[in-house]
Amino acid sequence: MAHCTKKTKYNNGGLVARKEFKGIGSIEGNLSGNQGYRAGEVKASTNLGGTKVTASKFKDSMGSSSTNYSLEKQMKGKSSAGVKLGKNPSATYSKDLGKGFTLKAQVGKNYRGMSISKPL
Repeated sequence: MAHCTKKTKYNNGGLVARKEFKGIGSIEGNLSGNQGYRAGEVKASTNLGGTKVTASKFKDSMGSSSTNYSLEKQMKGKSSAGVKLGKNPSATYSKDLGKGFTLKAQVGKNYRGMSISKPL
């Protein structure tokens, strides 16, 4: 059996629980709510051949729900490429430009954009 670690965090009436399975992946659950609204999400991720694969399911008390799948690959030159499949599919490319600057380009069903950022 794989070695696993467990983390639980409470935040503003919500619960986040994460279980890591060393060498395999992780499962994370997020529950939040108050008297008028409740929401929950479960996410599972693993690393396959240098590509991070993630699947998630979200549902809330207002009737919203979504299922998403994503792939992210770290590439040479401190860059990464990713694709997200689901209700709003998108593709992302990110590159470390050095000196703290990051270039990010995104293309989605209804949007496209590019940004250069640096943390304060």
